[in-house]
Amino acid sequence: MALSYVSLEENLRCSICLEIFKDPVVLTCSHSFCRICIERTWNQKEIKECPMCRKKIKHSLINNLVLKETCETFAQKKRRMEAQGVICLLHTDKQHLFCVDDQQLVCLQCVDQDHQNHNFCSISKTELERPLQALQMKLETLNSKKSTFLDMLSQVRQTEEQIKVEFEELHQFLKEEEATRIAALREEEEEKSQRMKAKISEMNKLLTSVLEQINKIKDDMNNEDSLFLHKFRSTEERAKYTVPDPEVGPGVLIDVSKHLGNLRYTPVLLDPATLRAKLQLSPDLNSITFGQEQTPKVSPTKCVEVPFILGSERFTSGSHTWEVQVGPSEQWAVGVIKESDKTKPNPFYIINIYA
Repeated sequence: MALSYVSLEENLRCSICLEIFKDPVVLTCSHSFCRICIERTWNQKEIKECPMCRKKIKHSLINNLVLKETCETFAQKKRRMEAQGVICLLHTDKQHLFCVDDQQLVCLQCVDQDHQNHNFCSISKTELERPLQALQMKLETLNSKKSTFLDMLSQVRQTEEQIKVEFEELHQFLKEEEATRIAALREEEEEKSQRMKAKISEMNKLLTSVLEQINKIKDDMNNEDSLFLHKFRSTEERAKYTVPDPEVGPGVLIDVSKHLGNLRYTPVLLDPATLRAKLQLSPDLNSITFGQEQTPKVSPTKCVEVPFILGSERFTSGSHTWEVQVGPSEQWAVGVIKESDKTKPNPFYIINIYA
């Protein structure tokens, strides 16, 4: 019966498409083919002949109704068998065992006939539960990591938006600061222009007076000797004319340092990764405040973590200055520490200022 089932399926296959017959037709030579297969084959040739025996065919195609019904019955039976589970095509029985030696599923009849003395293992869904759980845990881990990556991408976009907002505010601040500084410069210019105009007017009067004295002396020197000698004393006195030295006075020039001195100010960005104890960092990373909770009192001998935060900028040389607004707090400290001390709970300050 097993061989008849296999041979039946082979005999129900079209020799052209190698599939189960679909709308089979029979030729005068008694060979059968799918209608569409034989028509497609004949369309490519001038002479109609059987693809198997090469006999010339003169008559039209005839439907093979018996073969068609047999194929449909076989297909229905095969679908029912497949719906019942993994079926052995040789014996039409369920395959319960796995042959380790041949690496294939077999039924009990296969064991008796072709797989004697082979190693087998049973097929059980429970054996897959543990590896399935491991895969599910791995899936959860991958989803978690994917979520982390997505959060990171979202964080990048949020940071980008924050950068744009910060720079827009900075641009607006710079425009306002520019307008304020230019207004202050114009005000100082107006004030000092009046003073300079007065000084220039005074200087013009002195220039005119000195020029008059010079011209008179030259005129006297061009006179005849008798007249020159007659006016010599007055000319001599005129030549000794003392020219007052006009004083510019302090604060006449524009105070350039007042207008340009702190334009190179760069805010210190604090590093959130170094935040210690109960400090709260502002969103713009420029300032810190103490948290709401009060620091508990401890023994003087017990080591207490000092609340502090480090700036994000490092340097190894050069001169550096900072302007820090400490607010109303009476307990604060500002200093510089070594790079190697930043992970210590109580870093040692190389330079510090405290209150």
